[in-house]
Amino acid sequence: MTMRPWLFLPAFLLSGAALVFSQTQCMPPDAMKPQLQGKPAAGALNDLGVWFGDHKQYDCAANVFAASLQAEPEQKDAPHVAFMFGVSLDLSGDLKEAIPALQAAEQLGYRDIRLHVILAEALDATHATKDAEAEWRRALEYDPELSSALDALSNDLLLDKDYASAIAVLEVPRLVGQRTPQQSLTLATAYAATGKLDETARVLRDGLNTSPDSLDLAKRLGSALIQLHRRDEAVALLELTVAKHPEDPEARADLAKAQAMSGGAK
Repeated sequence: MTMRPWLFLPAFLLSGAALVFSQTQCMPPDAMKPQLQGKPAAGALNDLGVWFGDHKQYDCAANVFAASLQAEPEQKDAPHVAFMFGVSLDLSGDLKEAIPALQAAEQLGYRDIRLHVILAEALDATHATKDAEAEWRRALEYDPELSSALDALSNDLLLDKDYASAIAVLEVPRLVGQRTPQQSLTLATAYAATGKLDETARVLRDGLNTSPDSLDLAKRLGSALIQLHRRDEAVALLELTVAKHPEDPEARADLAKAQAMSGGAK
């Protein structure tokens, strides 16, 4: 059975094009009015929806795209229209309705990395973490090195305490030397949570080599080295960190702790 996009739309939007033009704030430009008389075609409504979107009138755009999908539910470009409808709702701040609209576009076969990224962000914002993880993974199928998706997916996995999956996502050879500081911190946290302190230190060292100015990476590495009783490495690192960031009390405290370690604990 053919899936009809209007079945997924909020009921209050399914009152036709008249709803659009009854709102003074949603008046179309004069140049488009002739094509919108009577019972306008879906194409004319879609053009108007794009115009409203370009002018940041997202509520109006959402109403128009809803009217288009109701007027011609089997239109050729229905998946894309459903996507634009969902994006308009998202940009208007209506995440509750944006999520099912974007999911409808996905079910209708719309294929675009932006769909998965926008839907994943909306799901994360509503704390639907598991569903968001699935969308981030779909985004990564398009671009395996998309930093925003890697950051978000690994962070979600960390929140779920799925440390093995977080490690699997970030511990990929092609990412070494390209990880963002956040990705390095997340990966190190996952290793630390599984008791692998040597791996924690390695990841933080790799991250600091890539992002030498990251204070968070330097402090986390210093702390890991102290836990591993690698005094000389910890002191050398933390002395440099304090020299770069003399205002940071945690770095100074960790340096004092490393310096106080007994020589036999090297």
